[in-house]
Order: sequence, then structure tokens, then C-alpha cells
Amino acid sequence: MKQEIRKYALSNAIEYNGQAELGAVMSKVMGENEELRQKPQKVKETTQKIIGEINQLSVEEQKKQLTEIAPELLQEEEKEEKELPDLPGDTDNVRMRFAPNPSGPLHLGHARAAILNDEYVEKYNGDFILRLEDTDPKRVYPPAYEMIKEDIEYLEVDVDETIVQGERMETYYKYAEELIQKNKAYVCLCPAEEFRELKKKGKACSCRNNTPTENQKLWRKMLEGEYSEGEAAVRIKTYLDHPDPAIREWPAFRVVDQEHPVYGDKYNAYPLMNFSVAIDDHLMNITHIIRGKDHIPNKIRQEFIFDYLDWDTPEYIHHGTLSIEGVELSTRNIKQGIDEGEYNGWDDTRLGTIRALKRRGIKPEAIRKSMKALGVSEVNSKFSWETLYAENRKIIDEETDRYFFVPNPTEIKVSDAEQETATPPLHPDRNETREIKVPKNPRLMIPQEDAVKIEKGDIIRLKDLYNIEITGPAEARYIGNSLEVLKKGADIIQWTTQENTPITIDRQGKTEQGVAEKTVEQLDEGEIIQFERYGFVRIDQKQPLRACYAHR
Repeated sequence: MKQEIRKYALSNAIEYNGQAELGAVMSKVMGENEELRQKPQKVKETTQKIIGEINQLSVEEQKKQLTEIAPELLQEEEKEEKELPDLPGDTDNVRMRFAPNPSGPLHLGHARAAILNDEYVEKYNGDFILRLEDTDPKRVYPPAYEMIKEDIEYLEVDVDETIVQGERMETYYKYAEELIQKNKAYVCLCPAEEFRELKKKGKACSCRNNTPTENQKLWRKMLEGEYSEGEAAVRIKTYLDHPDPAIREWPAFRVVDQEHPVYGDKYNAYPLMNFSVAIDDHLMNITHIIRGKDHIPNKIRQEFIFDYLDWDTPEYIHHGTLSIEGVELSTRNIKQGIDEGEYNGWDDTRLGTIRALKRRGIKPEAIRKSMKALGVSEVNSKFSWETLYAENRKIIDEETDRYFFVPNPTEIKVSDAEQETATPPLHPDRNETREIKVPKNPRLMIPQEDAVKIEKGDIIRLKDLYNIEITGPAEARYIGNSLEVLKKGADIIQWTTQENTPITIDRQGKTEQGVAEKTVEQLDEGEIIQFERYGFVRIDQKQPLRACYAHR
């Protein structure tokens, strides 16, 4: 039974990037064997155990084992990479922008916008503009200016121009004055609640009837700091009967009392996003804009500016929203968590920031492929961590060296064994090996998880060493080195000698203690390796030795 289950579990795992699925394997096993259908519970328990072991192997190791026991099941399928649809409109001189707010470093949500813009710019040989939108003093985190640039560099996005909105305030003032002079904008002094009620009813406030000259005087007072926060705002004239009340008389400028973290008290009146974005998209000759469909109301607001100033409107592509579960993305919550000691920094492995993914060993190419696969569809989608890990596995699997690691180690004494030198391959596709000296009748360390499952009489294959038979609690005897035991369903167990090195694994906030083979001490910080039957990790620090878990 074990052999049947093992071959189908290996086949299923290989088909799905190294991860076998219980239901699929059981369906195949029981469908092929009528006898096993009579004992589903036992089949389930055995299948779960075998899948647990197989899912910890590299895809190469899975293929190697399947070749040995059932080569006829080994099939390779190449999936065609999904291409992005063509951009609408004129594509002769494509210019696109990625415009984050410097409230913190970039996260996965930002990565989608940055990567999709970069893909299109590359496709049409266009220009990529990085625009830092920092005109809200309350949201600016000064270190983020450089952090964003570092994250963009890690994502391998080529930036042609970098623009900082806070350095363009006089430009925004100029166009605000032009709109006031054209009687397309006005200074509103109404209390917020009073204006809100009028807007709901589709009625104009008294400020809307002020002349351009009167509005210019009020505007000057805003700039000179004669109004406090909440006392004055510049509003764009729209349609009072617009079906969406949020579009009616939307605010373009407001007074902010708080000093800007970068520009200090130089300015009193700051543009809101819809105003500064519309101005910059025109002046920077942006041809195409990709963003979430939650920005459709902003498109409508910004079109008033384009219309009033007689400018051409860019092409807009609105994609569905992306749900990213399991990690914190809010820069405000993250900063608060860092300040309160909940997170150890912006690269805490529990976070969805780009630097957290980098720390875990997630490659930029994997992030890019995952985001490109999402595309610009209007359908809302849920981010698949498994897709990201599968893409990352394809990239790093070919280049990462293999080492032994034993989580939660427990000792087992092996008798009848001579001194050996194990020579496990550094990588299954290369001829390089490493040496592990194993003494006579050794006391080896094996995972506690495996130790509690084995029983007297069980045959175990110590990976890349030899076979043992369990003779009692924490005791075994050497029984040879033949790989035939695998065909009979013997489990493979990871091990180290007493000459090992303690290591802590960071598993997204949870830590796991274990021991690794001594050679791991020689690795450099930042190096990505695979702990066999455990997963890929990135060496985080050397003293004391610590690694961050990526995935299986």
C-alpha cells in the first residue's frame, strides 16, 4: 500500500510545484485499487504521513524518487506564460507613472502597480516615471523617500525620471489661481458639516457665488496662513446634481496646520491628491494610467481639471482589487507596531513589505511573475501565496545549495555501524558534494516529529547515509546501504551528527530551534539555501546563527 501511495503522491507533488494534495492522491490510489477502498481511514492516515514527507522534498528529489519507483508517471508540462493585453489608444510615445505616497516602504500592493507599469513601458519602449506624492504632511515618513527607491531597485524596475510633488508646490498654486480666475474653482469657508448637508441635497453654498476677484483674495489669505485647518478649502465646481454626491464640488486644496516633515512650515495650503495628480499627469505627458477600479471616482474628478484647462485626458486602465491575506500592509499600523515593539522593523517577516519578502529570500523575478499573472483584469482577485512560492521555487531551486537541518532534535544511538563519510550532493543537478564525517556507532540527531512516529522494527533511510532498523526507544542498528528499502516504503529521515551548529529559524514571527550540519556556519549572510526535507531559508545573521524561512 505504501508503495502505491508514494508513487501517486510523488506524481501529484511534481505536477503542482512540489506540493501533493491529500484528496487528489487518495482519489487516484483508491480509484486504482479496489482492496484499498475497503479501508479508507487507514489509507487516509498513511497518505497523510507520506505526503507530509514528500512535500518537504525538493522537486528534483521528488523526480529522482519517482524515476526509481514509477518512471512511467513522470510527465513534464510546460505552462505558457500569460501575456498582458495591448494598451489602448496611441502607443507611439508611452509614458507611465508609479506614484506612491512616502508614508513607508513599498508592499505587495504597490508591487502590482510598479511591475505592471514597468512591463508596459518595456513592451512599448516608453518611459517610467517614479512620482513621490508627498503633499499630505500627516502621512509623510521621511526615511520612506529612500526606502521606496531601494524597493524599486530590488523589484528591478527601471526608472527614467523621479519626481517629488512637494518640490512642485508653486506649480500647483499657479494652476489653482488659473482655475479660480476662470471661475471654475472657489474658496469655501463653510463649516464641514454644513457643506456636507448642502452637498447631499445638491445645493450650492454661498461661497460658490463669490467672484473670481473675491476668491483670489481669499486664496491669498489661505497661502499666507490666515486660516487654520478646517476653516478654508478650494473646491472645484462640478455638477450639483451629479448622481454621485462624492463627486460634487470636490476639494482641491486645504489648510494643514501640521508642519511638513521635510519642508517644515514653508507652506500652509496643500493640494489634495486629485488636484496634484491631474496637474502632474498632464505636465509630465503621462499617456496611460493603470490603477485599481476603486479609483474610478477619482478619474471622474480629475476629468474636470482636464476639461477646464482644455487638456487631453490620458488613457485609464482600471483593474480589479487585489486582496492580500495573512500579512499586515498598512504603513500606519506597521509604524505603530514598530514603535510599540510588536514588529522588529519594516522587514519583519510577518509583514507584506518588499523588504520583508527580500529578507525571507523571495526573489524579485518571482514577485514580478506573480503580479504579471494577475494582469489588468477588472475581476477582483485574491493574491496567491502559493503561486508566489511556486515561482520563487522555480528560480532558486536551480541555484541553491542543499544542507541538512534537524528541527527540534532528539538523539538516536546507532549500533553495528562503522565510521563513514557521507557525501551528500550540494545540488542534485551538480557533481559537487560536501563531506560529513560520521563516527562509529554514532549518536545522531533526528527530528522529534519523526522520532515519535517510529516504532520498533521500522526500517528507516538516513538521508544520503545508510539504512537503520529501530530496535528500541532512541536506539537502532545499521542494516546496510541499499536503496531498495525505499521501494518497500521506508521513510527518509534527516539527521546530523553531534558535530553540528545550533540555528534559529524565523517562520514569520514564530521561531523554531534546531541544529544544522557544521558547514552551514561558513555561509554568508543573505545566502539562500535549502534545508532538505524542510524548505528554503535565507541566512539572516551569523552570530548567533539565524535564518528566515521562505517556503518549501
